[in-house]
Amino acid sequence: MNSGALKWRCATTCRSCRNSHATTEPRGPNMDKVTVEAIKDAVWKLEKQKACDLVQRGLAEGLDPVAMLQQGVIAGLQVVGEKFGAREYFLAELVMGGKVSEPCIELITPHLPPSTEGRAGTVVIGAVTGDLHTIGYGLVSTQLELNGFKVHKIGINIPSMQFIEKAQEFGADIIGLSAFLVTTIPYCPEVIAYLQDMGLRDRYKVIIGGTETTAAKAEAMDADGWALNAVSAVPLCRRLVNKPLAANAPKDWWANEKRLAGAGQQGAAR
Repeated sequence: MNSGALKWRCATTCRSCRNSHATTEPRGPNMDKVTVEAIKDAVWKLEKQKACDLVQRGLAEGLDPVAMLQQGVIAGLQVVGEKFGAREYFLAELVMGGKVSEPCIELITPHLPPSTEGRAGTVVIGAVTGDLHTIGYGLVSTQLELNGFKVHKIGINIPSMQFIEKAQEFGADIIGLSAFLVTTIPYCPEVIAYLQDMGLRDRYKVIIGGTETTAAKAEAMDADGWALNAVSAVPLCRRLVNKPLAANAPKDWWANEKRLAGAGQQGAAR
């Protein structure tokens, strides 16, 4: 057996080596930051098992679940999106990013603190006809729930009329349409057209999101809003249900979204 193989065997079988290896990671006050950063790295590097293990360890050690979600999982997914936009990652990696993040979010969600501001509003959200991606709108849902919204995730490949039926069933204030692909975007204005034909356009606010959506596209189809990412979907939805925004929130939302779109950024609230 060569020395490399012996070293590997020792590191994986000897208790003393395992204990030594286990204590190489930082402990104490800086553990939170290191673990959150490690979660972020595991997500964007598409290391599913490692990401889940880190989340479980963080929860066991009492790390802040909000930080693990926002600075770990969501931040990692944002890197995946950036790499996709830069053509460093392709569709397969983008989809894998969602598969890595979903179990992490499921682990964290039960530990998130309830909103202290009361129920902010009710949202029905899903992916439009032909769209099979849950990556982004799942994150939007989590952010909205964390901020006091009641969210009903109705799934993928949803017919236009079903969005309206579910909005009526759940008494929604907002209908969220996720369109990940260029070919699925036309189904967003179809939902809006159905609402108009049924005399319900004033009853519901409609927002869109997805990697191929922009503020300009949302405005062109007479949607009520578009969010750059999951985090920015929260102040958007608060505005739409007439809840107060933070003091530093833009007064002209569309102007701000157009500025971002003009800078070449695309929506990620899918």
